[in-house]
Amino acid sequence: MKLQTLRARDLAGAGRLDSEYFWSPSRGAAERVAKLRAAGVRFEAVGDGVFGAHVWAPKRFKRIYAAQNEDRAGYLRPHDVFMYLPEPASWLSVERTRSLDHYSLSHGTILQTCSGRNLGPAVMVDSWLEQFVLSHDMVRIEVPNPRLRFFLLAYLRSPIGQELLRRDRTGSVIDHLTADHVAAQLVPIPGESAIDAAAKGMQRAFKKRDRARQALGELLAEFQSQLPKLKRRKKPAEGWTHRAANLVGRLDAAFYDPLVGRARRQIKRLGGVRVRDVAEVRMLGRYKRLYTDAANGRPIVSGTQLLQGQPVHLQYISPASFSDVTDFELRQGWLAYPSDGRADGSLGTPVVITPERDGWLASNMIARVIPRKGVDAGWLFLALRTPHAQVQFCATASGSVVDHTYPDDMNDVLLPEIECDGRAVLKAWRDLGAAQILEDEVIASLDEALSR
Repeated sequence: MKLQTLRARDLAGAGRLDSEYFWSPSRGAAERVAKLRAAGVRFEAVGDGVFGAHVWAPKRFKRIYAAQNEDRAGYLRPHDVFMYLPEPASWLSVERTRSLDHYSLSHGTILQTCSGRNLGPAVMVDSWLEQFVLSHDMVRIEVPNPRLRFFLLAYLRSPIGQELLRRDRTGSVIDHLTADHVAAQLVPIPGESAIDAAAKGMQRAFKKRDRARQALGELLAEFQSQLPKLKRRKKPAEGWTHRAANLVGRLDAAFYDPLVGRARRQIKRLGGVRVRDVAEVRMLGRYKRLYTDAANGRPIVSGTQLLQGQPVHLQYISPASFSDVTDFELRQGWLAYPSDGRADGSLGTPVVITPERDGWLASNMIARVIPRKGVDAGWLFLALRTPHAQVQFCATASGSVVDHTYPDDMNDVLLPEIECDGRAVLKAWRDLGAAQILEDEVIASLDEALSR
């Protein structure tokens, strides 16, 4: 355990005794603030002065889930907002959920995570996110001035901003931040040129991501509109009958869900093709986990991080963890999906590997889908993302605690052979990656400016 010596006056000034408040990264950020003050840099609170932000968080609410044919609103959990293309975790009843409008999202609002072990990351609501409602577990920051709004987003995402936010967390089991904590955060105000550069860069990235999400969403909707509607004829609770002669070595009910058979029959009528005929599905074994820092390791994504445009708590691993590190590399143009997890969650959700992630590593809980020669990767993504493909794959999951899948589970999935604009799909994915690169560059430049 690393020990750190503090002066009594530092303790008195903070008014806290928990050691984590004074640990090295937070102390380093505090020392940077002290140097900026000594250099004459002005500081403004998020909820006061030049920003004039309205910082608030909705209260907890009782979620009433929508019944069939009832008006509904898509509900997001906090970690959903970091996904490439967020989708509802569930659907809430518009009529029966009290004060539902209080949880809706407004374009341009900054969302700040305020609880959990990965507390800290922030995002801004775009045209895609504003169609959903969000839980109470993210603080809303509304800044009237667009220029200052984008500058504040860059600062909150910067290393110094993140460390100072985490320094103020409280909680005996789960870390928390309150709206008052966020409103009281002091932000250094650098020169006008630094503010302009950060604001303009973040705005360009924001617009690029927004356009890419809209384009990808439209392509998915158009593709899926060519498929028959996949609906249940009766509620799962009513059960179903399956002939004993048709059992194939499994007794779990989900594997024999009638909806799976219906999906396969619908695709066969359109002319279906199995995944094994258009791609190689590759899954890897376990490895030693020798984590290190960014300077000495390589980025490695988990199943959840694979789906995130902005990976939360990205880790770095030593190449010595692998007998052959190249086996675990991702390549541009491949597809990948979480192969372990929850069948009612993101299990089987595909993404396209974008140029900036070429050469990144991925854990053994991520399966690679490598298109065969001549196969359109854009079409493959759309086909794998359809409800018809997803219901087939998720029904194959097995495991008493964590759902597991295997290559043959994906290989046998039937995909619809429907014409689409595969190039547009891949362009949207490249734009999503480019937006993240631009954001990272802007944040790095701002952090460097603050260091100077």
